[in-house]
Amino acid sequence: MKKGFLILCALCLCGCTRINKAPSAEKVEKKQEEELTQHTLECIKDSDSMSFVAVGDMLQQQTQVFYMTYEDLGINEGLNHDDLLKAINEKLAQSYGALQGVDVVSSLEDNRVKVTVSIDYNQANIQALIDAGLLHEGEVETKYVSLGKTQKQLEDDGFACTVQ
Repeated sequence: MKKGFLILCALCLCGCTRINKAPSAEKVEKKQEEELTQHTLECIKDSDSMSFVAVGDMLQQQTQVFYMTYEDLGINEGLNHDDLLKAINEKLAQSYGALQGVDVVSSLEDNRVKVTVSIDYNQANIQALIDAGLLHEGEVETKYVSLGKTQKQLEDDGFACTVQ
């Protein structure tokens, strides 16, 4: 009798175990749509700005605009305009020129240098970007640059960010 009662209890408990249903086709479709949605992240701090384009959470492109003084670049501001631009571009090429997927453009504005760095993450080598100081090293298992983690890092660094 006790054995029969225990078997009956075991069967009842097994019958009451919750089984998660497979996600509905609608939920799967919504998740897939979200993963393919293009997002733009705009971040501003003082006169510096950063703009990112992502598909889902995966960054595709980045454009960063920042300003540097001639002293920051180690350039004598007594040079004429053409020589000054040549010296600036040589300094920037030393820093960024060899990086695949990275484009740097500079211009002179109000006795300072406006630098625009564009990164195409589909062409760039992530480790080379980290080594050059353009990216923070993330988690080892990450296969791409995350929009969400980038936004959090920038906000922690004092940037005001909006996602569109």
